[in-house]
Amino acid sequence: MKRTIALKLVLIKEQSNALLETQIEFAKSCNEAAPFAAKNRCWNRVALHHLCYYKIREKVPSLGSQMVCNSIKKVCSAYKVLKIKKSQDVPVISFQETGSVHYDKRTFSLKANILSLFTLKGRMKCAFKLGEFQRAYLEQGTIKEAELIRKGKRWFFNIVLDIPNITFKEKGEIIAIDVGENNLAATSNGTIYGGGKLRHERDKFLARRKKLQSNGSPSAKRCLKRISGRERRHVKETNHIVSKKIIEEAVRFEANVIVLEDLTNIRKRIKGKRRIRSRLNRWSFYELQQFVEYKAQSKGITIVYVNPAYTSQTCSKCGSLGSRHKHLFKCSNCGSYQHSDRNAAINLLKLGESVVSPTATVNMPMVAVV
Repeated sequence: MKRTIALKLVLIKEQSNALLETQIEFAKSCNEAAPFAAKNRCWNRVALHHLCYYKIREKVPSLGSQMVCNSIKKVCSAYKVLKIKKSQDVPVISFQETGSVHYDKRTFSLKANILSLFTLKGRMKCAFKLGEFQRAYLEQGTIKEAELIRKGKRWFFNIVLDIPNITFKEKGEIIAIDVGENNLAATSNGTIYGGGKLRHERDKFLARRKKLQSNGSPSAKRCLKRISGRERRHVKETNHIVSKKIIEEAVRFEANVIVLEDLTNIRKRIKGKRRIRSRLNRWSFYELQQFVEYKAQSKGITIVYVNPAYTSQTCSKCGSLGSRHKHLFKCSNCGSYQHSDRNAAINLLKLGESVVSPTATVNMPMVAVV
């Protein structure tokens, strides 16, 4: 099981300049390798290494052999993410000078409170800030690889750790999670995590960006650059908070399975006016589910994905189609009134139970021959 921790580096000006030069040369090496991958449709690390390694060393001699190998690996990883089909053309990916720098065991080491990194000016030892959260993971995990990232004037070193796998629980309760926009999540136990405040804040971010973009003045562009990524970070933090509370609830109810919706191609099915489509397309349903999934793994809880078709329109008590108006679900067949998101979560729970519950053998009737 892989986990990533971020270390904030404490650098002096000379060290920061050395890392900046290394970042620029690493991006140049990636841009030299990308055309070879596109032309030969090759994103196998070993095969691409044989195609372009020596030519990159000639173009970027200051980077060093192992960092060139790391740049080739980064290019291969970037192309694998695209999942290019045989019928599609292969684009040439461009790597920015502000992009991350990939490090492996040969190019960095971590001992005590000192981090040793490869730079164009030789090995550099630097200090970093380590919290209790990161320290706990370092003590139980094995260091594999890392990414050097620059955010403004700050440098972060994201280390990938190999954590021992946790045995999944065999017995326990099952809970289901329905995700949405008005309510970020609703559990089958009845807990509702509202999303009205976040939606209002995102609308404010969008309105501010539109106003600054339409202005077009130098000061407006500087303001756009300053607030860039602020909304994304706020949404990510909110998803982390909600997913943590969901896992705490699952542990409290001694659950061993969490049922989630399979939202593949959900954006293609969104209907509505342009403003609604824009807001829903910017919504991070998948990110919240991913946070729930990896946090559940650390607690030994299994994640099951089910098809959510008609779960919002079906009554969880009698199974008939009902009507939904905002947060209220009404069934005309049995007359029940429920919270619409909790009703959907209960339907997801029933689907999840049919997936994980063992199927019993069916007793065949004895038919006499007349």
